[in-house]
Amino acid sequence: MADNNTTLADEDGQFSDWIEIYNPAAAAINLAGYFLTDAKSDPALWPFPNVSLPSGGHLLVFASGKNRVNPAAPLHTSFQLDKDGEYLALVGPGPAVVHEFDPFPPQDTDVSYGLLGGD
Repeated sequence: MADNNTTLADEDGQFSDWIEIYNPAAAAINLAGYFLTDAKSDPALWPFPNVSLPSGGHLLVFASGKNRVNPAAPLHTSFQLDKDGEYLALVGPGPAVVHEFDPFPPQDTDVSYGLLGGD
């Protein structure tokens, strides 16, 4: 959600942008060694800490620019999202792009955008 005005407040009471990661695999995935980026030229921009995402599980990461990586607290990337659309990618070890939006389209206020059916 690149234009979060009223949908979900972070732990500071701010309505930060957010990204939801889903694990469709049959096994848990440890996200250490994975990254989020909004810069195609920097695939390792924001590294995930040592967190595990269970099979069928979801993980919410705020794209607030606050750069918080404590695995026992809400996660925050070092970048924010552009509601007018931009590059966004989940990058795995290697680095190998797991999924990218190049770019995602302009966003409506308080409306999330993503994939359907685990694609």
